[in-house]
Amino acid sequence: MGELFRRIKYLINRRRLDAELASDMEFHREMAARAGRSNFGNTLRMREQAREAWGWTWLDRLVQDLRYGVRILARAPGFTLMAVMVLAIGIGVNVSAFSLFDMMALKPLPVRDPASLVRLERRAPTAYSSEMPYTSILFYAQHTKTLSATIAVLGVPPMQIEDDVHPVSVSFVTPNYFTELGAPAAYGRLLNPGQDSNTSDAPTAVLSYGFWQRRFGGDLSIVGRTIRLNRKPATVIGILPNNFASLGGQHPEIWLPIAQQPYFVQGSNALTGDSAARMWGRLAPGVSANTAEQELRALTNELRRQHPKDIWDGEYLQSSPGGHFQVMQPEMYQVAAMVAVLTLLILAVACANLGGLMVARAVTREREIGIRVAIGASRARIFRQLCTESLLLSTLGSAAGLALGYVVLRIALSKSETPAWLTATPDWRVLLFTIGITLVAALFFGLAPALQIARQRQHKTIARQVLVGAQVGASCILLIVAGLLVRATQHALYSDPGFGYEQLISIDPQLEQHGYAPAAARAYLDQMQARLRTVPGVRSVGLVKLPPLGHTVDREQTEIGGHKVLIYPNWVEPGFFATMRIPILLGRDFYAGEKNAVIVSQSFARQQWPGANPIGKRLSDDAANHDIVVGVAGNARINALSDNDATEQYWAAQPDDMPEMAVMVRTAGAPDSLPPIAKSISESLDPRLFPEIRPLKGLYRDYVFMVEKVAAVVSLIGMVAVLIAGIGIVGLVAFTVSQRTKEIAIRLALGARHAQVLFAVLRQFLWPVAIGLVAGAGIAAAASKVLRKALYGVSNFDPAGYGVAIGVLLAIVAVAALLPARRALRLDLAKILHYE
Repeated sequence: MGELFRRIKYLINRRRLDAELASDMEFHREMAARAGRSNFGNTLRMREQAREAWGWTWLDRLVQDLRYGVRILARAPGFTLMAVMVLAIGIGVNVSAFSLFDMMALKPLPVRDPASLVRLERRAPTAYSSEMPYTSILFYAQHTKTLSATIAVLGVPPMQIEDDVHPVSVSFVTPNYFTELGAPAAYGRLLNPGQDSNTSDAPTAVLSYGFWQRRFGGDLSIVGRTIRLNRKPATVIGILPNNFASLGGQHPEIWLPIAQQPYFVQGSNALTGDSAARMWGRLAPGVSANTAEQELRALTNELRRQHPKDIWDGEYLQSSPGGHFQVMQPEMYQVAAMVAVLTLLILAVACANLGGLMVARAVTREREIGIRVAIGASRARIFRQLCTESLLLSTLGSAAGLALGYVVLRIALSKSETPAWLTATPDWRVLLFTIGITLVAALFFGLAPALQIARQRQHKTIARQVLVGAQVGASCILLIVAGLLVRATQHALYSDPGFGYEQLISIDPQLEQHGYAPAAARAYLDQMQARLRTVPGVRSVGLVKLPPLGHTVDREQTEIGGHKVLIYPNWVEPGFFATMRIPILLGRDFYAGEKNAVIVSQSFARQQWPGANPIGKRLSDDAANHDIVVGVAGNARINALSDNDATEQYWAAQPDDMPEMAVMVRTAGAPDSLPPIAKSISESLDPRLFPEIRPLKGLYRDYVFMVEKVAAVVSLIGMVAVLIAGIGIVGLVAFTVSQRTKEIAIRLALGARHAQVLFAVLRQFLWPVAIGLVAGAGIAAAASKVLRKALYGVSNFDPAGYGVAIGVLLAIVAVAALLPARRALRLDLAKILHYE
């Protein structure tokens, strides 16, 4: 430890100590001369030995290398600027992507003690749910010792405020929600357990800052006033701050106490029945998440003993970090991994580009390197100097990339509806990632040139050819992915999705939310359908349990022919297929009141009974299953537009399904005038109901818009990669032409044709491009299964997507190579040969 402090002291006081040493040595040299000893020794060597004893010589050499590297880069400002720009693009894309992932999954919410918050979800060997009955949450809250607090959030359909046409989003939360998060009120007060826990408490509401600004113009007098939600009065008690961070990434416009849910939604049994809420917990001091899971597992077993019908076999609660913007699910990590691969490919193209240029530039530094070797520099010393220069370039590129990533992310956040607390300012994780990617980039583009130059092999072309192949391969992968996504967008825009969505409207009266019994729900739906059929312009009406493109999707996984198949079940009534314009290809539609009947999609029938007629066959070999196939419908994927592997099964709806049914309406023309009429019909049948009315055309366009955005971003990434690769190839071919000027002139003077000269110049780049194309296409094909769910209606081996991508890449590479190569055909032969 004493030696460490001594070396640090020398580092801090280096100039003074060196001066003192030089003065002392000069004094002793003079004294030795007076005494007649003229051979005092090598003072420079002795000073170096003293520095080795006092400090760190490697640090001195590093400083020397850095200074020399700065001078070398300053002598070539054009090369340095281009290198920094190329690295800024490659690193900036990666920094932007990681910053976004950091905000979503890693960065803790700005709430009180986010590390102790956990999200709790139901798990079982064959089932999963992110929600659970509110009665179960109450049981856990009353009996747990490992959780200091439990939080419940109950999402409900949008509610009507006053007489506004557009509904507002609402969340019912336990009264400790804001106190546990440590959120202050911007104005007024927030919900608290002392005043908002019981059904007998006065109905209250908390407004989000954005909704307060939009709906009430920032009027402070709204605090304390009464508003009407679903025609029920509630007192506005407070306004949330603009930077409030909620759990689960949900941002409702109004927050209500969960105890008041039956008051606002009349007849609802959400707090006592099967309606599900999301659950968070706060770990007690000193308690780990595993310990809490063990206790909750025991409580779940006790709950199963008390309510065996409500708890699954083998059910337990799984915890995950809850103090983040997004609770990551396995499929989300797959998407994140795919984005990471795409952005790293951009970096690979940039580094391969820069590496090729540095290898080419090494030839111009041949005299400099030769002189350094001649005066005693070792290969290791040359290698270290070249690596230092690469690190300098990488650091400059990373600084520019960090700034570029910040700007891009800030623009993206400003253009999207993100919470105010999300900021593009990099935190320590982003900075650490940037440092890591700086070192990776320096190693990637600097290692091969440094090794080749240190070994005096800069005239060999193998390294340049490998780097060209790497650029082409990475660009090929990116363009193929972009091409597949563009094809998927075109298919979604211009092809038939399997059902006619343009003139469809779904009306969900939310009967189950209001406690309707099956018989009452049947009567309401019959009246609703009868009234709608009398509306001018209405073609047909049908009932469905899970509306197309709805909030809820049910899916099951089974195995057919040795491979797994996802099945999307639904429950419908006669007339649904005609209303949806889904053709019945074989068999018939359901009869009214029919039982044990099922209609399957064409894709399911082909897989389950290849080459056979499925009509009359049992759906399963299970003796307890009596469902008989009565029809085969066309493939529609009404709840899984992006899943090419999806298959559908439709069951005849039974009386118990009626409270959950929604009404589908097809109109003769544009359905724009139908929503207010449907709303009026619903109010006349039951004023307590506020149905959710959604035109399917808008929902479909929203989905396609998301695909368009993804395709646009990936296409931009692919074109940037190709542009960078093109710039690199231009530079390498131009360098090759400059180095072979004499040879080219002699060939032309001896009568060589222009085509022969071009082939001689470009021959060394042909096989790297070919291998890069083959390798890129192969890797893209092997990894394309990850994209299948994003490729609506398009195969992940789509020939057109691959063909267009490879064609575009070949065209750009050809142009990039021919532009500088044509210079070889316009040379002044006499002047060149005279000069040579």
